Amino acid sequence: MRLRSLWSAIKVLVLSLVGIAVAAILTLSYAPHMARSGLAWLGLVSDFGSGMLAPPLLADRTTGSCAWLKQNWSDEDRAWVHNVSQGTATFPMPYAWFRNLERPEVSPFDPIVSRALISDGNYLERMGFIAPNKSCDPAAGVDMPEGYGVLPVGFAVLKAGKDPVTGETSPDGLGLTCAACHTGRIFYKGTELRIDGAPAMIDIGNLERVIGLSVCYSDYMPWRKRRLVNALLEERPELTGNARANEKQAIEAQLTAICDQKIFTKTTREEAILKRRHQTHTEEGFGRLDALNRIGNQVFHENLIPPAKKDATDTDLAKEAIELSVLEANFAAYTAPVSFPPIWDVPHFAWAQYDASIFNPGVRNIGEAIGVSAKVNMTNSTNPSSPLFSSSVDILAIQKVEQLLAGNVSPFDGAVGFKGLQAPRWEDAASYFKGDDNWSNQPDEFVSSGRGLYADLCAECHNSPPRDKGIPLEDPKSFWNQKVNWLQVGDEWLLNNKQKPVAAIGTDPEQARVLTERTVSIPAQLGIDTRTLMQECGMTRDAALEKSYVLALMAVVAKVRDQAILANAGQNGQSTRQADKDAIVGTRANCPNPNVLKLAHFDPPAQFDNPDSVVPPPSYVARPHYRARPLDGVWATAPYLHNGSVPTLEDLLLPQNERPMAFCVGPTDFDPKRVGLSVASSGPGELHCAAGITRFDVTERGNSNRGHSFEGDGKTKPSGVIGRLLKPEERRDLIAYLKTL
Repeated sequence: MRLRSLWSAIKVLVLSLVGIAVAAILTLSYAPHMARSGLAWLGLVSDFGSGMLAPPLLADRTTGSCAWLKQNWSDEDRAWVHNVSQGTATFPMPYAWFRNLERPEVSPFDPIVSRALISDGNYLERMGFIAPNKSCDPAAGVDMPEGYGVLPVGFAVLKAGKDPVTGETSPDGLGLTCAACHTGRIFYKGTELRIDGAPAMIDIGNLERVIGLSVCYSDYMPWRKRRLVNALLEERPELTGNARANEKQAIEAQLTAICDQKIFTKTTREEAILKRRHQTHTEEGFGRLDALNRIGNQVFHENLIPPAKKDATDTDLAKEAIELSVLEANFAAYTAPVSFPPIWDVPHFAWAQYDASIFNPGVRNIGEAIGVSAKVNMTNSTNPSSPLFSSSVDILAIQKVEQLLAGNVSPFDGAVGFKGLQAPRWEDAASYFKGDDNWSNQPDEFVSSGRGLYADLCAECHNSPPRDKGIPLEDPKSFWNQKVNWLQVGDEWLLNNKQKPVAAIGTDPEQARVLTERTVSIPAQLGIDTRTLMQECGMTRDAALEKSYVLALMAVVAKVRDQAILANAGQNGQSTRQADKDAIVGTRANCPNPNVLKLAHFDPPAQFDNPDSVVPPPSYVARPHYRARPLDGVWATAPYLHNGSVPTLEDLLLPQNERPMAFCVGPTDFDPKRVGLSVASSGPGELHCAAGITRFDVTERGNSNRGHSFEGDGKTKPSGVIGRLLKPEERRDLIAYLKTL
C-alpha cells in the first residue's frame, strides 16, 4: 500500500510538473507580457530576462474605410516621400533578412512549424506603423522607390553599395526616414484618416526590441537559423555547389556577428553604463522619442566605436577597452522624450525644433538622418582609404523632401500662403462623418467668441492663425505681416517664431537642457574644433563651450554634409557641385540660438578699487527657451505640450493641477469632442492600460504636465501660468475656434 501510495504521489507530482511546464510554454508562446508580469511579481525577472521576452504589442485592428486627407500633395509626391531612402540603415541586418525573419515568439511547435514574419504589415501595425492599404493608397505611377506598396510608411531600402565605414560592399539595407515619425492618422468608429506631416503614433522602442530578438532567436535556435538560411538561399538560385555552401557559412557567421556585436554587445554595454551611473531611460513609448539624446549617442558614442577586428590581439583588446572607457562619458540616458512634432509649415520657420536649437535646415535634416543610423565614417580604423565623414546620407533625396514640404515658391509669391504641404482641415476630416454631432460645424457664436479668446490669450506666442482671412494682410496682427512676424535671410522669408524662457512657460525643462548642458569629448583625429565654429558664428571664445554638445553636433553634421556634397559632385560632374552646395547649405547660418546662449558681462569684484583686482572675462550663460508655432492643424496633433504629457485640448485648457496624472497612449480612437486621445485617465496608481499601450505617468523624469496653464485672475502670472482661468463655456468656444484653423 505504501509503495502504491508513493507511486500515486509521484505520478501526481510528475503530472503537475508537466502541467506547469505546458502552461509556462503556452504562456511564453502566446502571452509573453503575462510571463514578464508573473516573473516580476515573483521577483525573478532581471533586465536581461525581461529583455529576452517579446514585448507586448497591440491587438490586431480592423477598419472599415481609409483615406488620406487632402493637404496639397499629389499621390505621387506622397508615395515618393513615404518610401524614399535618406541613406539610413536603421535596421542592423540586410533588407533580405527583414523579409524573412520570424517574429520573436516561441511555440511548443517552433522546431517544426515556422512563426509568421516580422515584415508582415499587420504585425508592424501593432507597433503603430502605417502599412500599405490598397483601399487607401491609389496607384502612384512607376517611378516609385523600392518598397512602395510593400513597406510601411517611413521604411526605405538603402541600395547596395560601398560601406563608408568598412570599405566593403554591403547588400541592400533598410532604414527609417522622416516619414515614419511625421505621418499620423486618426481612428474613429471604424474609419481611418491618414495625415501627412502629423505626429506618428509609433513605438520605435518596441520595434528595436522585436528586431533584436528576431535576429538573436534565429542565431540561438538551430531550427530558426536553418529556416532563415534556406529562405535567403532560395532567393539566390544562381548559387550552386561550393558557392551555395560558402554562402550558407557566410550567412550563419554574419548572423552570429550581428547578434553578438550589433545587438547583444551594444545593449549590454549601454545597460552597464547606465547601471554604473544609477540611471535609467525614461520610457518613450508610443508617439515619442528622445531624438536629441539618441542622435548624440549615435554620433559621439556608437559611431566612434571602432568595428571589431576579426583577429584582435590582447593589445588590440586592451586599447579598445581604453577607448570605450573614454567614450563612455559621451553616452546619455534618454531623459527628454518629446512628441513627434507636426512638420507642415516647418521649412518656413526660423527655428523648427521645440528648443529653437537649429537654424539651418540642411543641418537639421542631415542630423536626423545620421540619428537614425546613416552610415558615417568617423574612425578610419578599418577603411583608411575612405575620407573621414564619408557617409551613406542621400543629400539630394533629403533636399527634395524639404522642397516638397516647403513648396516651389515663397509664401509671399502670388497668393499669400503656404505652398507646400499644408495643415489638415477639420472640415475635410468631418466630411467622412456626416451626421455625427461630434464632427458637425460649430455654431458661429462659439467660433466668434473663441476668436476673441484666441486673440487675447494665444496670439502673443502663436501669432494670429495663417488661415484666418478675417484679418487684413496689412494689419499688424496679421500672421502674414512681414514687418512684424517675418525676417529675411538671403532670398528667404522666415517666420520669426516667438520664443519664451523655459522658466516662464513652466513646461518640462528636460528637452531644453540637452543642448544647453550636455557635453561631449571629441577625438583629436576628427579635426573638429568647436572654437572654429564659435569664430565663424561671431561668438567670443569661451573655454566652457569647447565641449558643448550643440556646437560639436553642428560641426560634425556640417562635415558630413560637405563631404556628401563633394562625393555627389564626383559622381555627377563638377558642374553640379555649386548647385548642390547652394541648395543644401543654403544661406542660413549654422550657429546656435543667440537667445539661448547669451554672452554675460560680469561686474567688477567688490574690491574694484584695488588696482590688482581682475574683472572676469565675459562668458556664455545658457538660458533655455522653447519656441511656439502657429496652430493650424492643431486638432490633429495630440497629445499636447512638447513632451506629449496632456492627452486633449480640453485638458490643456484646464488649470495644470486638474490635468490627468496618468493616461494611456497609443493609436486608439480619436475624441472629436475633447479633441485628442480617447483614453481613460486617472491617478498614477489607478490606471491600467491594455496590452501594448503605453502608460504615461507625469511623475516620471521628462514627463511633467506642468506649465502653459490657464488659472488665476490673469493679472499676476507666476511661472507656468500664461493666462487667466477659463470658464467651461470659454474652453468650449476656444476649442471650436481652434478646430477651424
